[in-house]
Amino acid sequence: MLSASGAIAIFFAVFSGCSDSTTNPPNYIDNPNVKTFDSIGVDEDSAAFHSYTGIDLLTGRTTIDTSGSRDCSLNDLNNAGIDFFLQNGQFYNNLLAGGFEIRFFRVDPNMFVTTFDTLSKVPGYASFVPQDFTEDNTAAGGTWGYFNAPLSTTPVFCFWLKGKKDAGITLKDVYGIIQPREATDRSPNEVYGYRMSFRVRINTNGENDFRKKILQ
Repeated sequence: MLSASGAIAIFFAVFSGCSDSTTNPPNYIDNPNVKTFDSIGVDEDSAAFHSYTGIDLLTGRTTIDTSGSRDCSLNDLNNAGIDFFLQNGQFYNNLLAGGFEIRFFRVDPNMFVTTFDTLSKVPGYASFVPQDFTEDNTAAGGTWGYFNAPLSTTPVFCFWLKGKKDAGITLKDVYGIIQPREATDRSPNEVYGYRMSFRVRINTNGENDFRKKILQ
């Protein structure tokens, strides 16, 4: 004869069955439309025939200052060795030199690095339109500020690789976010010696989406 406890156990086994409440954890994969470049360095070097002050943002590579593949170039205001900024890749020292056009707007004047690292989209924008990108450099005539060593702020800019889309190099618009990491100057207030690096993420699918990982 079954005890009372045994009967209760059989009752729950028959009428409750096995629980199906267990679920697998979500599976995240690398976002196929997003590329991350953790440190792109630029350097004004007087010892070289060309300084490596250009950036090809589509590939995340530093280029020489006159490279035709660059999207932007590091330049200083009035060639004084201070007040640096990223300018349109079509220009070198304000002269037309064969790079690609880039457009910017400023997202934040001073964002924490940890916030940038977890930024999934530019807030306030469902998507981008050309009118959002108001400037062809990161200084906006001085109103957005300049880079100097050491960095006093770490602003974030959103950019559009307009020139490469216009040239047919990309089939879709490529958008990105960029933030300076650090800056040093081996020869303060002189033309050469300034060096800095940037962290960058781009979306190659024409979206305001900079998530590194997405649900499968």
